[in-house]
Amino acid sequence: MRESGRSVQMHRLKPMLAKLKDVPPSQVERLSFIEARLYFLGELRRADVAKRFSRASIQASRDLALYKELAPGNLAYDFQAKTYLPGEKFKLIFTRTPERVMYWLRSGLGDGLPHPQGLPTAAVESLSQPRLGELAVVTRAIYRRQILEVTYVSLSSGNTRRQIVPHALVDNGQRWHVRAYDRDNSRFSDFVITRISKAVVMGAGEAARHERREADEQWNRTVELILIPHPKLKHKAAIEADYGMKGGRLKVACCAAVAGYALRRWGVDCSPGHVLSENDYQLSLLNLAVLRNVESTLLAPGEPSHRDKQD
Repeated sequence: MRESGRSVQMHRLKPMLAKLKDVPPSQVERLSFIEARLYFLGELRRADVAKRFSRASIQASRDLALYKELAPGNLAYDFQAKTYLPGEKFKLIFTRTPERVMYWLRSGLGDGLPHPQGLPTAAVESLSQPRLGELAVVTRAIYRRQILEVTYVSLSSGNTRRQIVPHALVDNGQRWHVRAYDRDNSRFSDFVITRISKAVVMGAGEAARHERREADEQWNRTVELILIPHPKLKHKAAIEADYGMKGGRLKVACCAAVAGYALRRWGVDCSPGHVLSENDYQLSLLNLAVLRNVESTLLAPGEPSHRDKQD
């Protein structure tokens, strides 16, 4: 039986990955930078490594030598330009998601510059950014498992004081939320961080078992969403290409707590019969039954009980 291309590649990578286990984390970071710059910018100089990590040139040379040992076919050298180039048989040894790579390129390959020189980028920034003071209190509370008393303004109740037990952050593409147990309403909810005007750590007591992340059923349950091109579209192949669909379908797994956010952000028609306009929604949800008992379904476009309900 012939091995698949992926199986063959993994077979070749196993010795490299085994060697990485003995490499210090700081050097692994430098090796990852070497590979990324080679692969996505097409060239690398020893000075690039030294400058990025404030290291002596001889130390950068050692990093390059180790990378060459780990991935012999990945480095070619242009003696005239004194520049390393990607080898003809280049194989990635580090795992990266396209989303992370795009952010990395936009934010400057980790060197603090807006983007790599010669590679202009642009992005639509979020209009809603949490204040660092409130964000820090929330993130510390999550990390240290603390209970917060917050002043919160909601669309339904206006300004209120609440006791919450936060356990995770959620980015819905437009706003950052904190997922927390709401003691006032005795349930887990999402709170928009920008709507928190004051947050104070409650000094005494620990969260009860039913208030902890382990008890958040919606957070811990995974649902599979099957997306298809909107049935009304004339040229469905364009959408299949956009999302790398196989057999006209795209399967996406996510936790139930964020499923509604995901469907809204992706512009997925969740109406029975897919009656929303294809001009506004290019995707449709095939397995509508998956939304039963999913609380965040209230945010899904076209869902029968859909309304802009967001605390």
